[in-house]
Amino acid sequence: MMSNLEQSDESLVERVKNGDESAFEIIYDRYWKKLFNYGYQRSGKREVVEGMVQEVFIDFWAKRKELNIHTSLASYFFTAIKYKVINHHKAQSVREKFASAEKSKGEKNVSHVEERVFYKDLKSCIKKVVTHFPTQRKRVYELRFNGGLSYNEIAANMEISVSTVEKHMIKALKEIREQLTKYSFSFLVLTGDLILF
Repeated sequence: MMSNLEQSDESLVERVKNGDESAFEIIYDRYWKKLFNYGYQRSGKREVVEGMVQEVFIDFWAKRKELNIHTSLASYFFTAIKYKVINHHKAQSVREKFASAEKSKGEKNVSHVEERVFYKDLKSCIKKVVTHFPTQRKRVYELRFNGGLSYNEIAANMEISVSTVEKHMIKALKEIREQLTKYSFSFLVLTGDLILF
């Protein structure tokens, strides 16, 4: 039986297309650090880049049946993370311009009330999804977003590997993303700037 290192990307992708989670985990372990380093060099924000990498893998798994990689898996992933970084910078620029415009116009109560109601609804939806997580995944999620711990700190706290923490987060964010789309929050999900509570 071939070791994980001996298995080619091409054979692993074919297995992923057929829903093989173990093949997905091998690919994840093979590329996570490389994609993080690539994104971090271009963004410099650890937490933002972690989220981008998770999104790349969530997209990869979600679209597994339609995967049609014409170059190499590495090229596919690095192109994906490159566009995540570009889109993040664009979204950040838009938010800053919008905030500046709103401030200059001096708009007050109505927009602020609507914003509070919107994010209250968003927070409520996310909490409902998290409630149904398996115990360990829920704990990982809460330590990350409520406790503000890093993946390494969560791993030490729960006495599990960092890789296990990352895999729990991928599944948690994938499920949240799917559920929020149903609640008409899809534009937040698609921008890659989902605000989690």
